[in-house]
Amino acid sequence: MKINLIFFAALLITVFSCNSPESKLSGTWKVTDVETHFDENSMTPAMVSQVVEMQKEAFFKILNDSVIIIMSSDNTHEAKWSFDEESGIISYYFETTPSTKNELGTLINGNIIAESEAPIGKMVITYAKEK
Repeated sequence: MKINLIFFAALLITVFSCNSPESKLSGTWKVTDVETHFDENSMTPAMVSQVVEMQKEAFFKILNDSVIIIMSSDNTHEAKWSFDEESGIISYYFETTPSTKNELGTLINGNIIAESEAPIGKMVITYAKEK
């Protein structure tokens, strides 16, 4: 009886931890869409195309409930991440600068949407989890 109770408690912990929002985010996330809202006087269509292609090369892997690997064409960075269930915002920080949180994006309908503002305009990047 005592062994069954311990087994049941371990099973419940496993089931509930696997259903956490953080565990559902584990996996590889790649760019599926890039919207640009740039000042047309500041950038040529070729420059906009180059920026979009650079964004499409970046992706990230959420390994577990605290580690994320961010990859671009020539860089790989490991960071810690967190998820705010109330706002849907996913943030990350590097261990060398734990007080500097960076917003990765917002979880919306199964996608992560990242918005960035720059002097030349706004960019919206949609990430989807690979199956």
